[in-house]
Amino acid sequence: MISQKVKILNPSGFHLKTATVLSNSIENYSSKIEFQYEKNGVQGTANLKSILSILASGVRQGQEIEICCKGPDEEEALKKVIQTIEGGLGETI
Repeated sequence: MISQKVKILNPSGFHLKTATVLSNSIENYSSKIEFQYEKNGVQGTANLKSILSILASGVRQGQEIEICCKGPDEEEALKKVIQTIEGGLGETI
């Protein structure tokens, strides 16, 4: 298992469009890909292959999350997730 923290840079955080962009970017990886976040002082985990799970996290701009990948293509999957998030998730940063 590998992990990396990343800050959400896009102005509106996770919403339907950004969750879809993020989930679609990793759909071909076989690794388990999740992120850990904090919401109202409570720790949570979301499945990055599930748009609903991403939306339920309520992650906003400026929030830091930790991406966790486990599986045969975990390194490539982690790089892709970080690249997608740092690229703004389809929004202008």
